[in-house]
Amino acid sequence: MRTNLLSGFGCAVFMALPALAKSDGDACKLLTAAQVSAAAGFTVSEGTHVTPTFVKTCTWTGSNSSGAQFVTLNLQTAAFFDGAKKQAAMITAAGGSVKPAGVGDDSYFLIEGTQVMLWVKKGDSAFKLAVYKQIAPGQKQDIESTLAKEVVPRL
Repeated sequence: MRTNLLSGFGCAVFMALPALAKSDGDACKLLTAAQVSAAAGFTVSEGTHVTPTFVKTCTWTGSNSSGAQFVTLNLQTAAFFDGAKKQAAMITAAGGSVKPAGVGDDSYFLIEGTQVMLWVKKGDSAFKLAVYKQIAPGQKQDIESTLAKEVVPRL
């Protein structure tokens, strides 16, 4: 009886763990400053919201005397992702490009000049990651892909 009770408790705790890692709609809860710093290659402060009442966007800010360094994560719905993907197809007609990203259920990089945005859909959730720094688009794709792989299991 005692073994069954402990086993049942262990299963309940194990099943609750994924829920603890969920964001509850707060983008800043999905990545730590250490994770962002390691992936980006520059030190960032803790993530912050633009306003305290809108928590679906989080920005991690790095310090650099030679220019801005930011990483942003914006949470969206799967329907928003689908609409953005249709818009991305139109942007390619205007000179941008779209590359598959291989993260989540569906994902793509939207590349416009030196700016790169990674859009990811997983189930009924989606998000956009972007690195704002004067580095090559391929480097941005690598950083965004690394961070996206950390976010997807927490949606």
